[in-house]
Amino acid sequence: MLTSIPSVPFLEALLIFHGKPDASLSVPEIARALYLQPPTAADLLKELCLAGLLTVCEPRNDAYRYAPIDANLARLVDRLASAYSDDLIGITNLIHGASRKAAQSFADAFKIRKG
Repeated sequence: MLTSIPSVPFLEALLIFHGKPDASLSVPEIARALYLQPPTAADLLKELCLAGLLTVCEPRNDAYRYAPIDANLARLVDRLASAYSDDLIGITNLIHGASRKAAQSFADAFKIRKG
């Protein structure tokens, strides 16, 4: 189950699907839309599936469709889409801030301390 938005590309891919809920979108289409390499886009879409937000609708064509696993998750994505359209910079800063904090915590674990 999704507990956080790990990256801006994750969010933007989710919002592409949210905006076209009946569309089947392929890995190459998402890669082009987000300026990503296809393998990176494929990994991103797999993450979205694991988070319960997408489903594979055409396995042979690597095509996905928006399909939240329950109504509560769908409502949360609706709210997120609205918030992102109202405050794109604030939302992206939140995502980047969380990434920086996690990276700093990881780096801090390897600091050599006198003791």
